[in-house]
This record gives sequence, C-alpha cells and structure tokens, in this order.
Amino acid sequence: MSGSTSRLSTRRRSREEIIDLFRACAAKLNRTPGKSEFERKCGVSETDIRRHFWKSGYTELAEAAGLPPNTLTQRLEDDQVFEDYAKICLHIARIPSEAQLRGATRELGTKTWSVKTRFTGGTTEFQERFRQWLATRPPELQKIADFDGWLTPRTPNGVVRNLPVVRAEPSFHPFLPASLQYLDVLARGVRPPFDSSDQSVPAIFERRTADAFRCLGFEISQFGQGTGRNADALALAPRERFAVIIDAKVRSTGYVLGTEDRKFLEYARSHGADLQRQGYENLYFVVVGSAFKEGDLRKLADALSSSPIRSADLLTASALMRLVEDSIRDRSKFSLGEFERQLFAHKVIET
Repeated sequence: MSGSTSRLSTRRRSREEIIDLFRACAAKLNRTPGKSEFERKCGVSETDIRRHFWKSGYTELAEAAGLPPNTLTQRLEDDQVFEDYAKICLHIARIPSEAQLRGATRELGTKTWSVKTRFTGGTTEFQERFRQWLATRPPELQKIADFDGWLTPRTPNGVVRNLPVVRAEPSFHPFLPASLQYLDVLARGVRPPFDSSDQSVPAIFERRTADAFRCLGFEISQFGQGTGRNADALALAPRERFAVIIDAKVRSTGYVLGTEDRKFLEYARSHGADLQRQGYENLYFVVVGSAFKEGDLRKLADALSSSPIRSADLLTASALMRLVEDSIRDRSKFSLGEFERQLFAHKVIET
C-alpha cells in the first residue's frame, strides 16, 4: 500500500461514519491502524473519537469496528511531546531545525521523534499548536514564542493563523477511479467497506480488474464466471496489434499455480487462435492476484510454451493500481506501446 495525509475535518462525524472510516483504513493497511495513523490518513481527531467512544477512546472504537486495538502504535499525549520540545528549544535557545531536532533528541533523550508526522500539517502544524500551547504555560516557557526559527510567523494582530481543513476520506490514490481504490483489498478476498453489491468478491474483482485495463486504454471483452472455459477478460489494443488474456485470482495469502496450468494453456490456445485470426500479432497472458511466488512464473511460462503466447506475467493488484494511476497522472506520456514493453519477457510485476 502507498500512503497519504489528510487534514482534519471541521464537520462532526457520526459514530457510524467513524467506524466505517476505521474499517476502511484497516482494510487498506491489512491491519488495525494506530491512533496517530488513523488521524493522519482519515482526518479523524482524537476529540472526534472521544465524543462517541468516551469510555476508552481508541480501544473502544477498535472493538466497535470488530478489530483488535493496535496498542503498539498508540501515541504519546500532546502535552508530553510539547514539554519535551520546549526543553530542546530552551537548550539551543531557538526553534530547532530538522537536523537540530534530531541531534537534540538524541542528546537529551526527549520524546520528540514524531514532531514531523504527529499532525496532518507536518512540522508547520506542530509548531502552530505548540505556540498555542505555550500561551498557557509559565513565563519561562512563554519566552520561547520570541525565539528565532518559527516556520510560520504570527499574524499582524499576534494571533497564530489556523490551518485550512478539508473533509478527509480513506482514499490513498488520488488519481485512481473510485472503483479501483480497493482493488488490492478485493484481491485478498475482502469485501471493501461501503460496497453494497450482492455479487461475490471474486466476481467483483474480475470486473474491476477488467475496468483497470479499460482505464489503461484497452478495449475489453469480458467473460467472467459461469461462461465456460474462458479467461476472465481479453484486453485488446487494435492499433498496436497486441492483446492480453487476463485471469483474475482472489487469494487471501497469495496465488499458487497448482494444477491450473492446464486450464491456462487451454485459454491461451483457444483465445490465442481467435485473436490471431483477428490480426493481433503479439499475445500476452497475465494473471492478476494479491501476491505470487517467483517459481510459479517459470512453471506458467513452461506450461504456455506450446501456445502462441509471447510472454506470461504475474501482476499483483497493487501493481496494477499503480500502473493505472501513473497512466492517468502522466496521460500525455503514456502509451499502450510502452505498456506492452513492460509485459515482455516473463516477469512478476509487483511494484
């Protein structure tokens, strides 16, 4: 999974919405998120959590979501970090730079290693909150407000400006269509949060894998479950004169080839012959799943050696998400011809 930060929302969230966001974040991470991690990725503050889960906060939220609390990642209280940060400021008589902070943290043994990542606005937001905290401290600490090194100056009336806030969602791939945001989760056999479809997870994964190739610019012929001895989909590039035979596999711990090599050979021969008659010169076979073993690639290539397949590839769902996102982000530079070059020469594509 690639991560991103979100600013805190000013809108009060309902109890059910916070639980849904927590489950969504856990599904993306494939584990229970820690408190600071949940705040950073989904924009839900500890105040929001305490408003609805007042007995034990984060632990109660995790239990309500049906997940074990991630006790290893629970963070220190803000006051403790601010107090230690103040010790560093007084020690060096200024607001520390990043390098000075690292050095002083080691020298003084302060608990200030999370300054840069503690809040969604990074060091800038940390300093703004620290300055507000200083205003409530004794005079010997308030003098730190006059030190050099602040990243954000006071406004003309002496008030520290507030950071802009926007509503956050657990969406970690800004260039991906919404239907592909949880493709990696589907590949593990987990139904994504907020999905109300009555289709099975494998059926949804097949359909959205085909959608991913459609987003890359292919024409799609989709077969899917219940259509006999067919691959899940064919991705066609008529202008570049190549085609991809696609089979999508849902496995919680990664796909193992097993005895399906014979079925894949049948797909390659039957679809391959038909595609060649249509004028497609280069044919590729791609299995999409959650994870693969390198040894299975060799077995698959050997199994397809008597077919018209030019190259066989094992493509993780997370890598497919990255390929689609990159193609949209750099649309002016992307071409299916370049994508074909990535498929050539039998490989596991997982990053």
